[in-house]
Amino acid sequence: MRQPPKTRSQISIFKASLCVGVGLSALMAAPVSAANAQEEEAEEAPRRLNAVVVEATRREGTTVQDVPVSVTAFDAALLEDTGVARLNDIEQIAPSIRVSQTESAASGTSIAIRGIGTGSNNPGFEPAVGVAIDGVYRTRTGIALSELPELAGVEVLRGPQGTLFGRNTSAGVVSINTAKPQFDPNAYIEVGAGNYGMYTVEASTTGGITENLAGRFDIRKRARDGYIDDVNSDRDLNNLDRFLMRGQLLWENNDNASFRLIGDYGQTNEDCCIGVNLVQGPTAAAVSLASSFAGLQGFVNDDPDELKVALSPNRDISDDVEEWGVSGEYKNRFGTMNFTSVTAYRDWQATRGQDVDFSGIDRAYRDGTGIKDKVFTQEFRLQDTMGNVDWLVGAFFMNEELQYTDTIQTGTQANLYTDLVSAGATANPLAPSGFQLTGSVPGIPSLFVTLPNGAPALRIAPGVPAGLAPFLIPGLGDGDGQNSDDYQVTTNAAALFTHNEIFLTDKLTATLGARLNYEEKDLEYDIFSSAPTCDFFFTPNGQSVLAQLSAIGATQLALLACNPAINSEYNGTDSDSFDETQVTGTAKLAYEFTPDFMSYISYARGFKSGGYNLDRSGFDSVLFGGDGAQPSDLQFDAETVDSYELGWKTTFNAIDATLNGALFYQQVSDFQENFFTGTNFRVINSDVESYGLELDSSIQPVAGLTLQAGYAYTKAEREDDVLTPRGDGTFELLARGGEQLTLIPEHVVTASGTYLYDFTPDLRGLFHLNARYNSEHIASAATAGIADNDAFALIGGRIGLQAADGSWEFSIFGENITDEYYNLSAFVVPEQTGTIAVYPGLPTMYGAEFKVNF
Repeated sequence: MRQPPKTRSQISIFKASLCVGVGLSALMAAPVSAANAQEEEAEEAPRRLNAVVVEATRREGTTVQDVPVSVTAFDAALLEDTGVARLNDIEQIAPSIRVSQTESAASGTSIAIRGIGTGSNNPGFEPAVGVAIDGVYRTRTGIALSELPELAGVEVLRGPQGTLFGRNTSAGVVSINTAKPQFDPNAYIEVGAGNYGMYTVEASTTGGITENLAGRFDIRKRARDGYIDDVNSDRDLNNLDRFLMRGQLLWENNDNASFRLIGDYGQTNEDCCIGVNLVQGPTAAAVSLASSFAGLQGFVNDDPDELKVALSPNRDISDDVEEWGVSGEYKNRFGTMNFTSVTAYRDWQATRGQDVDFSGIDRAYRDGTGIKDKVFTQEFRLQDTMGNVDWLVGAFFMNEELQYTDTIQTGTQANLYTDLVSAGATANPLAPSGFQLTGSVPGIPSLFVTLPNGAPALRIAPGVPAGLAPFLIPGLGDGDGQNSDDYQVTTNAAALFTHNEIFLTDKLTATLGARLNYEEKDLEYDIFSSAPTCDFFFTPNGQSVLAQLSAIGATQLALLACNPAINSEYNGTDSDSFDETQVTGTAKLAYEFTPDFMSYISYARGFKSGGYNLDRSGFDSVLFGGDGAQPSDLQFDAETVDSYELGWKTTFNAIDATLNGALFYQQVSDFQENFFTGTNFRVINSDVESYGLELDSSIQPVAGLTLQAGYAYTKAEREDDVLTPRGDGTFELLARGGEQLTLIPEHVVTASGTYLYDFTPDLRGLFHLNARYNSEHIASAATAGIADNDAFALIGGRIGLQAADGSWEFSIFGENITDEYYNLSAFVVPEQTGTIAVYPGLPTMYGAEFKVNF
């Protein structure tokens, strides 16, 4: 535990990066600054997990063992050995964190800590786990998924961090710090190759430009072929194709003032992300038959671990991102006070194409769905010591302009699929005499007709059984549906905060922190869908059809013909807004029993703002018992977390080891979840509790060998059943109370070992192994008991040779080297009752890398 400082001689660091050729001139020699000298000393220090300097309390010079915070930190060496290149990779070495990915890497990735996280398959949802890169808050998890340059360290802060870190950190924070410019000239080039056509090229240069100015330039390209094969085309899907360019400038002035400027540009151009079939439901025959008419497979009749899928070859599968940003961090010392300012602007744009029926039938697709996120953030902090109080005050402001354009449209076989399903569903009373044959597919009864000119029309079916009127339903054309559903959400967030450490005695320290949060959100939307079938249902004949379908228990046919995602009932423009004020904070007591053992108790309150579900299907439909579209249908409430924790930090100097742990209990009110209710996607706020035990340890039993391990027991469950009304006075069960939350194993164990061995005075060997064990868990609430993951372990490793002077290094590596199959998530395929698909995890990846340092 830190002692009350009498004086503080902090080293201020000015950092700057702009994506230009700044790094080329950085090779000019200049004196090594005090800050860089400290970095070099840190690099030569023993590699130990809990000796890493962290910023968990926004004070400089503190290590994991100093702070009464449940934090796991990783230094640059472990991150490199483990192969951490993206945010997704961190869960391999951090047991309490879970990273899941669904239909899009850019907009469908979410993070959970201690079981608490928010699904992100809709840009209206904001994460419960905040991600900060070099002190800059990222508004969406997907925005933090681009390639990362050389890392200096990663901190995973568990539990609510609602005082010091940005906003929406009700579950925790992942803080990523990248390597900054150095005044000592240095450069490297690294190339790699591996299976699935993988290759990487990375280069960096840094050095002094003037006596007070240093620069750094990083460039990285990584690509890999896809590992999922589409049997209906020659496409391989779930590939990687990512590019990053990043520049920095660092100015320092006599250790009192510093400024760091960072600029970056990145691109992602991938065919991602694909769900493979697990279970074929009752509608599978209709999918397969319709696909066969086009000479295609509807499904692949293999196990998911064969990594094959059947899709429509004429539909684009893409997940492209273009982003850039600039940030400036200014530090100065005014007397004894330390001032910090972090200013940032980011522009992030993603474009997606998707086959949303996840099969070979051309039923529906996304074409050019786009997300644009422009964010400005500003944070100020002022810190000093007065007597026995180390105080910190600050302010934060954010302006975000989020634009979302969705484009779910119907394909060439939209009508045929409904015909095939309806023929089976109404075979006894109506088919085939209840329908007139289309003629284009002999023997298939049709609900629809299309005139020769392609315009939808009505068909009157002869031979209708007694008591039933004819079906009069217009069809859907190729390209009907959302012509462009445009949403814009403007968010302004402001906060004032304070975090104070009060040294009551030499051994007892109290921490008191508070944050006043204010947020306002403004929603505007302009949505239009061309859906003749939906329009028809509002006519007298259409109302008669709905009544008849209800009478024979075939209401689902109306949903097939008028899917909520394209329901033209909702067309129009509207706006809405709301604001909210919330106080969060923390209170802690930490006691240093001995210089090597500290324990603490804490309470923290976290807050995640409410928002809008940016999905047409979130409206209430008059057709199916609702009160019509209104903006309030899309709004959901804020989420709050009350967290209680008992933790300890232990150091065993005699054996060079540490053992830290925490017992925690969290009460989550209005937990935000997105459910498919049968007629639409609705955000439902429910109450959840999460409790468990976490352990982190490290030891260096002999010179050159570092062992690290972590364990997390997490029980995260809803307190009550999640129900939705059916419209007939009954309720449908969406999720069961007392059931473990999706994708959260109760037991997780991580372990890693790194051994550096000197073969000769000039040649060193590197041996690294890491593993993560997950106990069994469900992949989604809707598929519980069907698509669950059994217990599994993921093992990775690296073996290398390197020059003792660090001039070169060659290594071979492997990820998931036992080729363990597991599901990243699972879902019930829309409009295909009983059909379940899963997003598979990465198969074995391996390769070799060669790095030269100059």
